[in-house]
Amino acid sequence: MREVNEIPLVGYTINSALNSKYIDEVYLTSDDELALKYAETFGVQGICRPDKFSNDIASANGVVEHFISTLPKELADKNPYIIYLQPTSPLRTAVHIDDALKGMVAAGLDRLISVAKMEKSPFKAFILDDQDRLQALFAEGSSNKRRQDLPAVFMPNGAIYVFELSAFTERSSFPSNGSYAYVMSDDESLDIDSESDLDLFRQALGQNIIIQI
Repeated sequence: MREVNEIPLVGYTINSALNSKYIDEVYLTSDDELALKYAETFGVQGICRPDKFSNDIASANGVVEHFISTLPKELADKNPYIIYLQPTSPLRTAVHIDDALKGMVAAGLDRLISVAKMEKSPFKAFILDDQDRLQALFAEGSSNKRRQDLPAVFMPNGAIYVFELSAFTERSSFPSNGSYAYVMSDDESLDIDSESDLDLFRQALGQNIIIQI
């Protein structure tokens, strides 16, 4: 509910979901009464999330599992797509959501994760063994290769996840392997985790990096 340009952070994601051409119903799951009341002003269905799915060790898997448990049986039986949008990705807009979904369908796939390309390759990374000596994270030879000779690597940016309800319930977690990769720029992939990230968001708004809705 932190405000940026007089709009709560969650408002940017609510607007993105409501303006998507392909999203039929929008829900907000939260343990915060203020956030739930704010969502209601847009006609968004609020789901009060229990403490065990709202504390510091709660996982996104638990949040989605609880959300699915609240759905009417007739809706769950239709095996709908779930589009999971986190409010900490305010530069993800309805344009991104719709573009991602169109790409997924065109590719003949049924799951999607938005990603950003990593500049530094994990193939060159090391871990420390039990004697604090370096050990290559992957094959030792990879750590000595030129970056240009290594495969491109992508990291989920937390902005968009799409999957069928059944694909989630089968594994009680987000399906990932075989997903359509919707690639977003580093600017669009801003993830709000700190005060400095909020400052970057304010700067992005000032530079019109975000598509105004």
